[in-house]
Formats: sequence, C-alpha cells, structure tokens
Amino acid sequence: MALKDLSPRQMVQITAAWLDPERERPLLVSLKRCAPLLGDIEAAHDGILKSHRPPKKANDELSAIQQKQVATDQVHDRKARGTHAVLTGFADLADDPEDAAIYLEIRDQLFADGLRFISASYSDEAGEVKLARDRLTPESKAALRALPTPGGNLLKAVQAWFAAGDELGKLDARRVHLEAQDRPGAADPRGGQLRARNRWIKVMRSVLQMLELEEADAETTRRLLAPLERETAKAERRRASGKETDAEDVAPPAAGGTGEPATDGEAPAAGVD
Repeated sequence: MALKDLSPRQMVQITAAWLDPERERPLLVSLKRCAPLLGDIEAAHDGILKSHRPPKKANDELSAIQQKQVATDQVHDRKARGTHAVLTGFADLADDPEDAAIYLEIRDQLFADGLRFISASYSDEAGEVKLARDRLTPESKAALRALPTPGGNLLKAVQAWFAAGDELGKLDARRVHLEAQDRPGAADPRGGQLRARNRWIKVMRSVLQMLELEEADAETTRRLLAPLERETAKAERRRASGKETDAEDVAPPAAGGTGEPATDGEAPAAGVD
C-alpha cells in the first residue's frame, strides 16, 4: 500500500470511515490493540483538514479588501471619466483656438490612450495613474487649477483620481500577498501540510501493525482495510498512468489543494510503502 501516494482527500476519506460510529469505528473499538489508537486517528484526520483550511483572518481581510477595491474603483473611474469629459468640453467651448489646443494637450497628457484603461485590472489602473502623473507638466497643473468644477477645480479632481489609483495599487498588492499565503503549502511548504501528512502516515502504519497483531477475523479485517485498499489502489493507478493528481482526489472536502510527498524517513511497516 503506497501511503505516500495518497492525496489529502483520500486520506480523510479513509479515516472518516474509521471514525464514523455508523461505519467502522465500532470495529476499532472492539479490538484491544487498535482501540487505544482512536485518539491518534482523530488527531491525524483533523490535522489533514486543518492544514488545508485557509486562516479565517486572511479570508476576512481578503473580503474587506475586495469590497474596498470596488468602492475605490468607482471613484477612480468616475474622476477619470469626468476629467476627460471636462477637458474635451472646455476645448469645444473655447472660442480661442489656442485655449482649445491647451485643453486638448492636457487631456492627451493625462489620457494618452483615451479611457480604455478604466476597464483594465486594478493593478493596470494603478500603473496608468503613475504614467499620467509623470506626464503632467507644471504648466498643465496650473491650467487645471484655473478650471472650476463642483466642489473645487479640475486639478483637485485629477488628484482624487490619482489618489484612488494609488490606493487600488496598494490594495491589489495586499490581495496578492494574502492569496499567496492562502494557497495550501505556499507560506510553509515544509511545515503544516507536510507534518500533517507524515503524522497521518505514521498513525496508519501503527494501526496496520496493531491490526496484524490482533489476528482479527477475516470479515473485521476486510471491513477495516477496505477503505484503505480502495484508495491506495486508485493512487497506484494514478501513479502508473503518470498523472500526479486525479480529478476526484485532489484535496480534502471544502479545503482544496494537494499535499507534498511524505518524507518522514521512517522504515515502512511490513507490506506498506
């Protein structure tokens, strides 16, 4: 039985059957050598589940970031569209061709590619703000300050657009960081998940050894080993086919992710890889 080839989903499926009072738990309880291992089986089972469970704090922060991104993006897009429209409008309204040319020049400094960027990703919008800020000349800033808008002047509106873009960039960087941490094993590849796998395998080996010493009847042995034999056979077929994962055997329920190969360094029990 190639225990190290089992996926996290397969591991919890096996121990779930052993721990279920309606399935195989009563059999384990009835065996004097196996019954004391129930606590270890439960701990190993819970360890696999917990090691694939994203931290609640990270989930809460991700949700808050996403909500703030939506609100900030609305400000960003509104200020950008308004600024573009006002500059275009002033150019149309200007009777002096030179004034019209100034307004259009400022518009092109700020919006070199028009408004297409407002449909891009948050990180792209943040990058466009940096480019627009760099293109804007001191003379253009003075001209923007002289153009009145509700609540201030056009320079103030442009600065609000820039500030929203900067905030989108910071929020997106934080989101990427949190999502990288949430990926199973990303933050601690040699830590939580690998320890949980190794612990589960050690417990399984102990159970198999005790079951062999029990000399239980054939039906009891068959029922207890059936979940393990079924899942290890699937894992062996998967390995033989050259596939690292199987669509139905990727990760524990509602958790996601695959585990790293176990490398606990112990010699396997008889008949166990």
